[in-house]
Amino acid sequence: MYTVQLGTFVLNLEIVVYILCGLAGVAGLSLKAKKGQVEASFVSDAMNAVLLWIFVWKASLIIVDPVTVFEDPRSFLYFSGGIIGGWLATLVSCGFLLYKGLRTNAGIKAVVVGISTMLYGWITVWLLAQCLLADTSAEVWKYALSTVVSAFLFVIQIRSARVIEWRRLAANNVLAAAVLAAILLVNYGSASAELQAGAGLAEVGLSKGQQAPDFKLASLDGSEISLSDYRGKTVFVNFWASWCPPCKVEMPHMEKLYASYREQDVVVLSVNMTSTEKSGSNVSSFVEARGLTFPIVLDEKGAVMSQYRVRSYPTTFIIDSEGIIRDRMLGAVDFAGMERRLKDVLE
Repeated sequence: MYTVQLGTFVLNLEIVVYILCGLAGVAGLSLKAKKGQVEASFVSDAMNAVLLWIFVWKASLIIVDPVTVFEDPRSFLYFSGGIIGGWLATLVSCGFLLYKGLRTNAGIKAVVVGISTMLYGWITVWLLAQCLLADTSAEVWKYALSTVVSAFLFVIQIRSARVIEWRRLAANNVLAAAVLAAILLVNYGSASAELQAGAGLAEVGLSKGQQAPDFKLASLDGSEISLSDYRGKTVFVNFWASWCPPCKVEMPHMEKLYASYREQDVVVLSVNMTSTEKSGSNVSSFVEARGLTFPIVLDEKGAVMSQYRVRSYPTTFIIDSEGIIRDRMLGAVDFAGMERRLKDVLE
């Protein structure tokens, strides 16, 4: 989840992106409505479908991970049902649009075209967001090309003045999906190769494929710990503060990850942004209350926080056994999300 920190307020960019995705689809339908190709009421229904999608996507967390919800209801604010929740939300929203569309005078074919237009707009903005947030050149090219193709298909869908027969409609959508899938899959291998090629030769930096900057900080017991002490292991460098709500929600998931994978040479190196704390004693109390067992160091002057350009809390860098940055997580991430990213690194 990508976030932006505004003082103590955390803006969830993931929700913003999905709202923009929905608005793009609604805008496409509005243009078709002006041409009389879809019912005006269907545009309003599409806006409601966007809100329904967001609700189901967030609420599906109780299905995907009920334990997390019952332990801390605030999880709804920072987590979602993930990929499973996204597909469930899509099915529910499309079903809602199909139901509402069939209650009008429009035929089922026109309703399907309307839903397709909505989906093309959604996918186009989502791909654009991935392009803008990409960390490697391979990912930028992958998503940029996908965005161009998807936008082209979206425009064609909007400009189409007639409802084509079923066989051609299905063929067009299958072909479009196949082209986008081919672009994404082919370039994904290139992104992985770029990261692997950089191992051992990478410059020090904060992007994927670069060598993570080393640092040394005092731990809670006063001993000094360096990032380089864990060379040969996969390290989750997690920046957090005791006053930060999403950090509090994420911590049990970090502990679960550490407990589950510590025997596989996986370490959580937790960097408390002590310079933002009201008192250093807050950190010890926080750690003891939650029974955290992974190593915790104190960034008392904010030097490492600045070195890693931390702007949203929490922020986590995943560093492989050779000291190369493999991923960056902005905002709170649940155990399933952490585990998925970890497996990508270990494979």
